[in-house]
Amino acid sequence: MRWLSAAVTLVALCGVPALASADSFDPVSVGVQASTLGFGLSLERPLLFNLSARIATGLLSSSDQEIYGGSPWIRTNNEANVLVAADWRPYSGRYRLSAGLLFGNDHTDYTLRSVNGQTYDVNGTSYPISGAGIVSGHTTYPHPAIYAGIGGGTGITRGFTIAFDAGVVVRNGSTTASATGPLQNDPGFQANLQAVAAGFKVRSIQPVIDLGLVFRP
Repeated sequence: MRWLSAAVTLVALCGVPALASADSFDPVSVGVQASTLGFGLSLERPLLFNLSARIATGLLSSSDQEIYGGSPWIRTNNEANVLVAADWRPYSGRYRLSAGLLFGNDHTDYTLRSVNGQTYDVNGTSYPISGAGIVSGHTTYPHPAIYAGIGGGTGITRGFTIAFDAGVVVRNGSTTASATGPLQNDPGFQANLQAVAAGFKVRSIQPVIDLGLVFRP
């Protein structure tokens, strides 16, 4: 998988002696983090005096209800990703500017809800549940997302730092929608379903907030 290859490559880079003098022998820092991209681990290795490479993992699943085509849909956001980023610290200070790519298997699932327990309303047309079956949608992001952010940290005790980051992820995905019942072969039903699915978010600028605890030996 492309995201795994990128992560392995960065880990390999972290094991190579850095090219500059000041931070060349600084140890690798490891941490745990909670982010809008998920909960996970981080690994950072200085490359130059004020430049470092960082990877961070994220796992998270959350659900809510949204209205699409006039009907309620349960939306479940699934985050399973690896961020590969370069951090630049101007004047070697505590604050950093970050840029990178987000790899992984992030996706969003949609499930249509019935208001009365007997029919679905799809784009303004009612269909029996027995005919439609389970009506669902799926948004995937097949290409890496672009990340940009700013962050910093403050020491709390010897070797430990609280780190914080704020940024954005720019995504571009694709959506499919389907039903399991006999109506899946009905052209009118399919036209209404695809009209609703066109409203699912596939392009977005997602805010990212990250808080972590980092240890550097």
